Amino acid sequence: MPRSRRIASFSLVVAAAALLLVSLKLPLWQMRMEAPQYRDAEALKIAVHPNAFRGDLGELTVLDRYIGVHIPPSLPQFKWLPATLFAGAVLGPIAVLLPLVIRRRALIVVVILLATALAVAAVQAMFQMHDIGHNRDQHTILVGVKDFTPPFLGTTRIAQFEVGSRFGLGAWLIGAALALQLGAAGLSRQRKLTAETPRRSEKLVSASPRLGASAVNTLT
Repeated sequence: MPRSRRIASFSLVVAAAALLLVSLKLPLWQMRMEAPQYRDAEALKIAVHPNAFRGDLGELTVLDRYIGVHIPPSLPQFKWLPATLFAGAVLGPIAVLLPLVIRRRALIVVVILLATALAVAAVQAMFQMHDIGHNRDQHTILVGVKDFTPPFLGTTRIAQFEVGSRFGLGAWLIGAALALQLGAAGLSRQRKLTAETPRRSEKLVSASPRLGASAVNTLT
């Protein structure tokens, strides 16, 4: 097993673990709202971190009262998403230290589990955003403001607001971490093939005398 490949694989998962831990402090998703009275630096901003909302929540809550919208103070994802990211950071280095025969599969399992958890969180967020714009208080809705769904990604217009959403830096770091873990899994596969090559060569060398003897007997 080449030492350089083992070091490279371990370095990749350590770097992935660092990115996952840093992402815990960064926004995963961001939304910006502009209107005639909220332009440029005055635009309303909201950021979703793994464990909390951040941004102009007070101002947004006051505005939402006029259109009958209720933004929850917390989300179910906040209870399990930080632990999931932390587990992904810890399990990566553990997987790369496992025996070669199961190392690659273990790394792939870590990536799949983490990616699945993130996909579940994203789907939950989409449904939650739909509910925010459709399950409104009928007693406080302004006339002319129709039901709406804030964009998960991209830009749309809601009443007089232009609303744009995008992934935050934390989401990009998580994506990079998953790519690094997959790279480590790929290196583990190459090491396995390299380890099998000497054994095949030994079998051919050991079989050569027998093949030579058979050829002599055939000629005689």
